[in-house]
Amino acid sequence: MNDLQENGNISRPGLAELVYGVLFTPTATFRSISANPPLFHGFIVFLVVVALTSLVNILIPPDFSNVPPEFGEALARAGPFIGIIGALLAFISWFMQAGIFQLFAEFFGGKGRATGVLTVLALADIPGVLVIPFKVVGHFTASSFLGTFVTVAGSLAVFVWGILLLVIGLREIQQFSTGKAVATILIPFGIAGLTAMIIIISLVGAVIPFAG
Repeated sequence: MNDLQENGNISRPGLAELVYGVLFTPTATFRSISANPPLFHGFIVFLVVVALTSLVNILIPPDFSNVPPEFGEALARAGPFIGIIGALLAFISWFMQAGIFQLFAEFFGGKGRATGVLTVLALADIPGVLVIPFKVVGHFTASSFLGTFVTVAGSLAVFVWGILLLVIGLREIQQFSTGKAVATILIPFGIAGLTAMIIIISLVGAVIPFAG
């Protein structure tokens, strides 16, 4: 890794170095970019991950065998559009999550900026590419217990890996403790889950009298 530029200032890692560092030395890598997050590199990484996963979702659509044939056929035809919509929603979610995490990080005394959180979210999504091989295995071994187990276990491992990278990244970017980084992630999801539960219970409570 090149540590110095010609003018003597510390330089940020290149794209390949950044990806390698996030995967294998995440603490040192996120710490090295905390003062000047490479948002453009993060955008490129996020774009590649979303494009690859959307392409796989289009080429390997979900199994619609358990739904009525007319709905299954309609959903299969809508596969490419669903993939495009999913990609757009991924970018919208990227900005929304960054804003929410930055808000809670500031509440916990974080010193980072929203651009840093955007970069961390993008880089923490790198392991998501590894889900693709598991989806391919799951598609060709759908009737096999071993294939299903490998797919589920691999996908879960990749998900946990991404969460760990997100915790490390937020901790280094915001310059606070691991506990505060975990709270910054969990509290918004907890609030969203509790809100959804209240809405569902309210809707069920409103429908039950009419059903009776």
